[in-house]
Amino acid sequence: MVYIIVEGITDKALIKRILLDFQKEEKKDFEFLGLKGISSVKAIIKNLTEHDLSQNKYFAIVDADASFKIRNEEMESLTKGNLEFYIFPNHKDNGDLETLLLSNIDKENSIIKCFDEYQRCVNKDIDSKAKLYAYTTLQCHKKPEEYIETLDKLTNFDTLKQKLQNLFN
Repeated sequence: MVYIIVEGITDKALIKRILLDFQKEEKKDFEFLGLKGISSVKAIIKNLTEHDLSQNKYFAIVDADASFKIRNEEMESLTKGNLEFYIFPNHKDNGDLETLLLSNIDKENSIIKCFDEYQRCVNKDIDSKAKLYAYTTLQCHKKPEEYIETLDKLTNFDTLKQKLQNLFN
C-alpha cells in the first residue's frame, strides 16, 4: 500500500488530480494521511515504525511556508532518509501550494488586482490561502480543492509528477 501524507484537503485534491493525469483509471491502492496541518504530518512520520516502512510506501508533501531551507532540514531530520518528501511550492522556494496555484492566475485578473489593492490599503500581509480562496470563490464559485479538479493543465508540477510516478512504479 502507498500512503501519501499531506497537510490538507487542497493538497489531497491536487495529488488526486495529478494521479488522474498520468493514469487511465483512478488508483485504488493508496490512501491519504494527515490532512490536519504540518503538525499532523510530523506526528505521523514520527510514529512510523520499521515494520510500517518495510511493508508500505510513504511519501510526505508539505509547504515550505516562510523558509524552504528550514523546512527541508526539518524534513530530512524527521525522515532520516526512510521516506521521500516534496516541499511546495516547487521543492526549492519559500511558499506553499497556494503560492504555486496563484502563480498560474493572470495578474491582471480583476479579483487578484482588487485583493492586492486591499492588501496595500490595510498595509498587512495576507496569506496566499486567503487570496486563493477569494479568487476561487468569487471567480469560479468553488472552494480551492474543487477549483483544482477543474484545471485543464497542471503546469509547474513536473518534479512532483515524476516523484509520484516513481512512487507507484
